[in-house]
Amino acid sequence: MLKEISLRGLHLALVIVGADFATAIGGAGLLSVPGNLLATSFDLDNLNEHNSPTEHDASLSRSDYFTSSNHDNYSFNQTIFNQVLSFYSSQTKTSIPVAAAAKYARVKAEEKEDPQFVYQAQQFLLSYGESALYLSVLGDPVEGIADIEWVKVFFEEERLPYEEGWRQGESQTNLASLGVMILELVAANNDVLPEGLEVTAQTVGLAFGGYDPVTGILRHVIG
Repeated sequence: MLKEISLRGLHLALVIVGADFATAIGGAGLLSVPGNLLATSFDLDNLNEHNSPTEHDASLSRSDYFTSSNHDNYSFNQTIFNQVLSFYSSQTKTSIPVAAAAKYARVKAEEKEDPQFVYQAQQFLLSYGESALYLSVLGDPVEGIADIEWVKVFFEEERLPYEEGWRQGESQTNLASLGVMILELVAANNDVLPEGLEVTAQTVGLAFGGYDPVTGILRHVIG
């Protein structure tokens, strides 16, 4: 049975990120609880629902809901993650340009394979934010340079690579720093922001909190 996660417990566990980001993620978790009006905790099973609150298509390490034979959008998928790793095949460190290219390739692959692919403003920020998050936490919030081995451990073993030498950096990852790195990733791909979307600490917080970052409305996109 999965242990329930409280908002306070999440703050304590996510000391490597700012309170603003932890609050956004924690709020999304609470929104995912059925009949969530009085919810004070959630478990990871609550986060599996397709396109709600932070689940999205074209993950770096999970199948899309509609391209998995049993709708398994929550289990680690080595084949998919290998697509990401292939971009780092001749390198030992991450970089913003390579991370951007790997993320963009995942979107294009799933756009082709998934007949019900959803990639609106919220999914755009979550997708880029997913890459910005691992670059920031495992590397640093400015340059995003981390050991590839750390990235592999983080995704494949679902733990921080402390045994491999990773240590928490001096600069904290927060919504503002994620927003800046998201814009750098977008620029590296020569990508275009969805209509009406501005990338700010506020809109990044809305997206990770389960809300449409353009309208500010809580949305569950059916796709």
